[in-house]
Amino acid sequence: MTNSIITIRIATLTFGLALFAMISTTNAQTDIPGANVSGTWTLTNSPYMINGEITIPDSATLTIEPGVNVIFTGHYKFNVQGRLLAVGTEQDSIYFTAQDQAAGWHSIRFINTPVHNDTSKIIYCSLKYGKANTGNDLDRCGGAFSIKNFSKVLISHCLIAYNVNSGNIATTGGGGIALWTASPTISNCEFKANNGVYGSAMAIYYSSNALVYSNLFHDNYGHGTINIGVNSASIFINNIIVNNTATTPAHGIIHFEGGSSKAIFINNTIINNNCGGGGAIWESDGSIPLFINNIICGNIPAQVRLEASAKMNFINCLIEGGREGFKGTAFTGTYQDCLDSNPLFADSTDFHLQDASPCIGAGVDSIEVLTKWYYAPVYDLEGNSRPNPVGSHPDIGAFENPLGSPVTGVVKEPGQLPGKLQLFQNFPNPFNPTTTIQFYLPNRTNVTLKVYDSLGREVGKLINAELPSGNHSVLFEAKDLPSGLYICRLKSGDHIQYQKLLLIR
Repeated sequence: MTNSIITIRIATLTFGLALFAMISTTNAQTDIPGANVSGTWTLTNSPYMINGEITIPDSATLTIEPGVNVIFTGHYKFNVQGRLLAVGTEQDSIYFTAQDQAAGWHSIRFINTPVHNDTSKIIYCSLKYGKANTGNDLDRCGGAFSIKNFSKVLISHCLIAYNVNSGNIATTGGGGIALWTASPTISNCEFKANNGVYGSAMAIYYSSNALVYSNLFHDNYGHGTINIGVNSASIFINNIIVNNTATTPAHGIIHFEGGSSKAIFINNTIINNNCGGGGAIWESDGSIPLFINNIICGNIPAQVRLEASAKMNFINCLIEGGREGFKGTAFTGTYQDCLDSNPLFADSTDFHLQDASPCIGAGVDSIEVLTKWYYAPVYDLEGNSRPNPVGSHPDIGAFENPLGSPVTGVVKEPGQLPGKLQLFQNFPNPFNPTTTIQFYLPNRTNVTLKVYDSLGREVGKLINAELPSGNHSVLFEAKDLPSGLYICRLKSGDHIQYQKLLLIR
């Protein structure tokens, strides 16, 4: 497993978390016996020493303040049947770890949490040395998080590292995170050096439709890095998946194992992974995933490996070796407007695009596939607008270069939209449950303003009318929608603009 340093310069991620050894010795220590917990865990009383299995009971809330250290003195579970609010800050993360790293602790577990509880939020946290390696089946799923039959979970800006799971590959999975019929939002996290069967970083089981965006997956080691099972329509956006290792010939880095999986990958960079005997993308059981605007290259021994009735769809991707390089059985899916060339990264550890990269402007901003519309994200991994400049096509991969087309000797001026149609960022953002959307029209015109979910489904038609020039605003109410990423689309004639809306309950 490589020890390369990955230089991605992501301002919104917090990978430089302070060392656990830097705990202030002036703080008190609080001993927590195995029991129900709720209320507030304060920085003043940190560290909290967990001396048995703990549970947040139904309808109760536990709030953990920034900077708190939660230390498990044994291999104990943290069960959430109510609500967990562990919200740190960029300067003061919350730490979950084990006193004995070899023994570990037994993860944060949302197992059949009653759905009337509000969203649990785990933000700016470090979760290390969780081990799902005892008991049977579900007990062995998810080293840091195990979530079943509950979707109101937000995991953001977290370090998920050195967690493991082990057991029967047919019934267990997820070194870092395991999902069973669960659709949380997982964003801006670093998955590092997790180890496990059926997804060393993440295992997604049975109808789990998670939103996974702007994460870094690196140096994870085990039976595939991300494994996706039956009926999953999870969506992966702006992720970097690099330097991971699959330890068995029967699993790739992103492994689809289970019929009817419809997972969607848009603008990800999947590079330099050791895929065992498989491929960076491995389809093994009739799944039909969709890949749009992805870079897939430098993976050994193959970029894509197919089994059974493979119906993967690749649209506007850069794939080293092209369709001819696919391994395994015959490919019967869609292969449309894809490139086979050097993506020209800044260097071997920095996956920004050089100005001459063929990926610049080579993506697609929107496309209809099997009666559903899919859209490129309106921001890249660093929060830069996409496409950049406005009016160009988006780039392929997780980063957006500021050029509208690659420099090939003569620099072309980027195309500009006539007039100054503008769709502004909604306020507040994130929001719950209402937000104001503002836009400017340079002339009187017919406009439509709609909101879509992350799968391209229309969830709100706000305006469809002729409006005069000037500033306009509209209130968007999302009281019946789940937490997650939404796309606001303003259309005037041939001109379209997008903004990202984040609903957090």
